Formats: sequence, structure tokens, C-alpha cells
Amino acid sequence: MLPVLAVAAAFSLDALAHLVTLSDAAISPDGAHVAFVATHPVLETNSYRGELWLYDFASRRLRLLDAAHASYSSPQWSPNANTLAFVADDAATHADQLFVLDLGRTSPHRVTAGETGVENYAWQPGGGAIAFSRADATPPKHGAAVYEDAFEVTDNDYLATAAVPPSHLWLAEVRGNHATRLTSGTWSVADATLSWSPDGKRLSYLRVPSAIHGVDDRAAAYVLNVAARTSLPLTVHPAYEDEALWSPDGTHALYLYPRDGDPANATTVMDIAAGGAERDLTRDLDRHVDTAAWMPGGNAALVKVYDAAAGPLYEQPLDGTARRLPLGDVVDAEIAPVQSVSRAGTIAFVGTEAARAGELYALPRGATRPVRLTDFNAAVTHLNLGRVATVGWESPDGFHEAGVLTYPPGYVAGKRYPLVLRIHGGPTETSEAAFEPFYQLAAAHGYLVFAPNYRGSSNLGSAFEHAVFNDASEGPGNDVMAGVTAVEKLGIVDESRIGVSGWSYGGQLTSWMIGHYQIWKCAVTGAAVNDLVVDYTIADDIDADRVSFSDSPFTGNELAAWQRQSPITYFKDIHAPLLLLGNVYDVRVPIVEQYEMYHALRDNGVPVQFFAYPSGGHLPRGPVRLADAYRRWLAWFDRYLRP
Repeated sequence: MLPVLAVAAAFSLDALAHLVTLSDAAISPDGAHVAFVATHPVLETNSYRGELWLYDFASRRLRLLDAAHASYSSPQWSPNANTLAFVADDAATHADQLFVLDLGRTSPHRVTAGETGVENYAWQPGGGAIAFSRADATPPKHGAAVYEDAFEVTDNDYLATAAVPPSHLWLAEVRGNHATRLTSGTWSVADATLSWSPDGKRLSYLRVPSAIHGVDDRAAAYVLNVAARTSLPLTVHPAYEDEALWSPDGTHALYLYPRDGDPANATTVMDIAAGGAERDLTRDLDRHVDTAAWMPGGNAALVKVYDAAAGPLYEQPLDGTARRLPLGDVVDAEIAPVQSVSRAGTIAFVGTEAARAGELYALPRGATRPVRLTDFNAAVTHLNLGRVATVGWESPDGFHEAGVLTYPPGYVAGKRYPLVLRIHGGPTETSEAAFEPFYQLAAAHGYLVFAPNYRGSSNLGSAFEHAVFNDASEGPGNDVMAGVTAVEKLGIVDESRIGVSGWSYGGQLTSWMIGHYQIWKCAVTGAAVNDLVVDYTIADDIDADRVSFSDSPFTGNELAAWQRQSPITYFKDIHAPLLLLGNVYDVRVPIVEQYEMYHALRDNGVPVQFFAYPSGGHLPRGPVRLADAYRRWLAWFDRYLRP
């Protein structure tokens, strides 16, 4: 846990190094316990180490269940609530395996083996077996055959070195050491929740054409008849589906789907009845659904959405109007598609408040506010944090937008402060008025920190999210500038000292902003999408690029539209000093896009520095690199924005 720091100390990189991340809350069917994962930074190895914990409602006590592994994920209770399954790394097989732990025992039992790791799993209703998915093993080669290694390039990223093997379904005996293969083929089981019908005869899953990440958008829900080993589509849709879940009585299924089948729209919850009739349950709610789960009885769904600058929960009946659930001071609630709700209706979730990092909460059915169950990050609440507020404005196109403003600790009314922007990525993400480490780090340096939500964000409904289609940079840039104007109207900004920054799509908008507006004293980009054509060509998420425009940049006259929205096109108009950050082996936003911008600015005399981390991943990998990125980021702001 985070140690008690000096009284009135501001949030710092030292505090960041002790933050504990809670995740994967699973409440037992009888409502007696909640299992969850707590993850701690390990600076010596630049890694994170997980622990499996249990909260007992009767004693109101926490118990550490297991800490023998480096990583834990997806705890799930058996139907009788006596046994907990989970996925953890396994030293013997060098892969993530499935384990089960009886509450009366002290050591878990490994259920699976094999050289590839378990990806998703689900208890069979009888409790004697567990279905799971894993990638097929690649047959070993010997001698000269080792060098017969050419593979066909399709929609894979440019750093791929081999074909990606498909993932398939298996059924493992819980108390034995035997697993039976259920599916096979060149197609692949997608990385999504598996769900059994209540009679234990059918299993829903998502199918994609291949395991290449670039075709993830083509996922469709299927139902496997386990005895016959045959699968049929759940719906008539050929793509864009996610998280298909059987109702408790087996007469309905929920799945996530973009509104009206348009992948540029917000995600909605669809209900399909046994007869095949389906409905958009959350059309009237009109908010992007992040996660859906069944409420007990199967007459309503529990949905986590994004709204303005928050991530609330709603109960959406199969027939009727959605009801926002009371979360008290919790700004964002994180639920899982399965085992978020007990049979009695108690909801377990990880919640974040404005001045409190993530903790475990429970909301009993009918309660007027949730109960906080843990205090892993208690010391954060004793720090001198900056006040977090919501700012609203109207965009040039009439959208009523919202962003988050964090004030410096010890803010003095009437004083004007330098302003820095932290633009979120995605673009379908949301900046929330909840505790966020970077906001507080920058505020502790004496800055007002503004995190705007712009068109394409997931917080204001489908029309707002869709508005970024064919307008990848210009429209969102106009929205950000309207937000800056709204903050300036508060009379608290030193308008001669404004900086802008962001990572990924947030880096893209940062690069766009400094090429189109000359108010910036400096800027920082991390893994910025600077060249949309290059990104489409070699990144791993070609599916996301493909649905952002009307067509490929290499068809018809589309190339000009892609180039017009690419920040690199306007490099000659950039004059603000720029710091670039990125990972050498990032395939989500290939680092070549940072090299382009670096040389374009350096060769034109613009102050620019570029630091690359010799690692993979899209974000800074590990707590040491994350802290280093934040340190360089803030030092760049301090260099140009402090008097």
C-alpha cells in the first residue's frame, strides 16, 4: 500500500510509484464474497506484480488469497460459490494457465497446461468443467525446415515475423488433467467473454476471420452446440459484434453492437430473444456502452456508459426506461461482463472518485449509495490534491461539450496560471472528472490542467461520436480550441503560457493543434498519429483506420482526404517547441511517424527533442518508463511555461 507521505504534500512521481491498481471484481453468486486483483509497481524490474484478494461481507475483512504468481486476471466463481477460478502466469509451462482455488484450501490447483496461454474462460453451469480459449501451438521445425519461414502478409502490422495462429475453444475437467478440443479451423475465437446457456449445452463466443488484430472489427457472435461440435451465428450481422451473454433463464442474449450497424457510431446493447427478434435496448439512453452484464432474473441489463465527464452505471430493463444508479462520490465505475452482480442484486465494482484512486465498492440492491470496501490507496486522500471540476462549452457545430479542469493545489482566486492540455486518445475515450495521476502531477507543478472531450469522444452519444467520421483532425481540433476559449473565459489563465500535449490519438490532435493555431508556447506528443496514410499501411489496427474514412486511402480520390487530415502535412506551420516520445517496437502507432515529425521540424529550425524507449507496447511499458516519460513531459512544460 502507498505509505503515508508528508502532510500537505502534493501528488508526485514518488506517490505514483506506490499506487495500487484494483481490477476484475467478481462477486460470488450468493453475495458472500468479492474476489479481485490488486497490482503493484515493482521498480527494480520495471514491472507490475499482481495479488489475488478476497473481501468477506460477513466479517468485513480482506484476505490475501494468492500471491505466488506475477500476474492474475479474470477471477470467476463456481456456480456453488465454493471455488474460485483465475488465470495466472505459470512458471512450469511459461504461459498463462487456468487455476482453481477452493476457499477452504491454501493452494490452488492448475487446471490447464500447454505452451500457449489461456485467454478467456467460463464455468459450465454444473461446475465440473470450464470452457476456455487459447491459441493453437505452432508445430516445431528442425534442420533446414527452420528457415522455411516466409508468411503471407495481409492486414498484419509491419513488425510481424510469422503468421498468427488462430485461437480455439477447449473444455477442461476441473478436477482432472484432461482438456477436450471443441473447435478448429483457420478462423479464430476472438478475445471476448465466453458465455454458457443455463442448461450447459451451448456456448456463445465471438468469431473473427483470423487472429490478426487488424480484422478484430469483423467479429460476429456464434453459438456452439457442445455435444455436436457445431456452431451457428447468433444473429444475422456479419461483423462489429462483441460480448454475447446468455440471460439467466436462457431465453435471451445480450451483445454489444454499434448503433444501426455503423462502426463509427456509439456502441449499444442489443437484446435477441430465442425466436430471433432483436432490439436496441439502449437507443433512448443514447450513450456509448462500455460494458453490459445481466441483472438477476434476466429482466434488465446492468450497463456502464460514458456521460459528460463521468462513467456511471445504469439499469436498463428489457422493457422500459434506463435508470441511473446512485454512485455517491464515485465518478467512474468499472464492471465485468460476468459476476458483477450477485443473485440478490448486489453490484461489485472498482470505483474512482475525484480525490481517491480506484478502490473496491459494493452497491446493494435498493441502496442510495455504494459502500467502499477497500483502502489500498488511502494515502492519496491525505495529499494536497488539485480540485477537479467540469467545464462545459458549445462547439462551433452546436455540440454541448464537456471537459475536465484540474486546479493547482493551493489555488489562489484571482491569480492567473499557465494552462496545459492533456488530450485523451482513442478518439473514442472520455476524459473524466475523477482522480487521474497525470492531471495531479501537472497540477502539482503549478499548472491548470485541461482535458477536453471533443467530437469522436464516447461521452455524449452516437451523433457526437460519429461526427469524427471523415474528419479525423480538423473538427476535433476546433472543439478543443472552443474548450480552451471556455477555460480562458474563467479569467484564471495566463494566456501567454499555454502548452498542449497528448498520447496516441491525443498526440495526433496535439500535432494538429500546433500546426493550425499559434497560441502554444510548447507541446508534447507521445506515439502521435502524424501520418494517417503510413498508419493505415503498417499499424496493427487497420480496422480502426478503415472505419474512420469513407474508404482506403488508395482507392478513388481518397488519398487527398487522408493527407488533408494528417498533421505531418502542415509541418511548415509548426513553430512551438515540441518534445516527442514513443516506443521503438510500437505497432499501434509505428515510431516511423515520430521520426517523420522530428526530421520535419529539426530541418526547419524548430526546437525539437525526441526520446524513444527500446520496448514494445503502445504506452510506456512498466512503472519506471512511465515515470520517466512523465518526468520528461513535465520538464518540457517547465522549461517553456514557467516564468
